[in-house]
Amino acid sequence: MAEHNDWGKVAEQIAAEHLIKQGYVVRERNWQPMHGHVEIDIISQKDNVLIFIEVKARQSEDYDPADAVDDKKIRKLVRAAESYLRSQEYDFEYRFDIITVIGNEEQFTLDHIEDAFLPPLS
Repeated sequence: MAEHNDWGKVAEQIAAEHLIKQGYVVRERNWQPMHGHVEIDIISQKDNVLIFIEVKARQSEDYDPADAVDDKKIRKLVRAAESYLRSQEYDFEYRFDIITVIGNEEQFTLDHIEDAFLPPLS
């Protein structure tokens, strides 16, 4: 596995630990719908809100990792989230967050962007 993929997995673990410390319940990690080529990094819950979280990790501060969540990625995430919501018996409120982790395992900066984007209109 490439080094950046290793850092991405570590960053996802850092993000999950951050969420738990903030009172979120982590329901799923690396969730994929039955059909489709997208993965939701973390699905968490706080109170009656489901949160679909995209984790972006970078080792340098050359640019904001959240910028990598472009329109195409948003549309894929929304389709996957819709699939997940259809599979649930409870009618949840939901939102989309982005967590960025910049640095390395020993020293990093984490930014949790709540309500990072709204689902696009069809």
